[in-house]
Amino acid sequence: MKKSEYQHNLSLQSPILLDYDYKRPKIMKMLSILNLAGVINGSVKSLALDIGCSGGFFTTAIAPYFDNVIGLDIDMNALKLAEKAKTKKNITYIAGDSLNIPFPDDSVDLVICNHVYEHVPDPAKMFRDIHRVLKKNGVCYLGAASRLTIIEPHYHLPFLSWLPKKIAHLYMRIFNKGDYYYENLRTLNGIKKLISGFSIDDFTLKIIADPDSFHARDLLPKNGILSIIPMFIWKTLYKILPTYIFILRKH
Repeated sequence: MKKSEYQHNLSLQSPILLDYDYKRPKIMKMLSILNLAGVINGSVKSLALDIGCSGGFFTTAIAPYFDNVIGLDIDMNALKLAEKAKTKKNITYIAGDSLNIPFPDDSVDLVICNHVYEHVPDPAKMFRDIHRVLKKNGVCYLGAASRLTIIEPHYHLPFLSWLPKKIAHLYMRIFNKGDYYYENLRTLNGIKKLISGFSIDDFTLKIIADPDSFHARDLLPKNGILSIIPMFIWKTLYKILPTYIFILRKH
């Protein structure tokens, strides 16, 4: 296996992934979107899958709405901590590869895929497998960072994701952020290409327009500069926003 293929034990490299206070607004945002999209506001459904579940915060949040919820990750450190903190009997954590999801075709009602695509060696294969396991009209919640973000979200270095890989590796070393830039972020067009097999409901601008309803004040703090930018400017800047949130539906 090449060094660039997988990031085992990512939580050891980025402990913030296991910080509930950091994750809480993101969890609330996800639940509000799933509710508005009609995924969790009806009868309890059979099976949900949280890909790249890490510490299991998202997994736990959706547990009340499903008979069974599976958290899937290759990060053994995070899985051990998630299992230790488990409070719901309908949750199961398994070590597994999101490129080869260990479920039958048409078996899953909901897949959570939040900021995962850039960490896998073949994101196109991952989305094909998500499409395969989803039931007809099944849903995938997708949070996806853009390559054009100014501050790279994993290492907080300006323009890191814009750089060719060899220069990015050197940039990481200079600032003691590691010796290898694993992540492969894409532009909006690249992300849309990955998910072209789904019907797409884009919540990105909806969240910006109504951050309180979507629990998005972590992104747009009240009285901050971002909160006073007119909506027409956000629409103009849409293709260079740092992150996008979609609901994907299987055709």
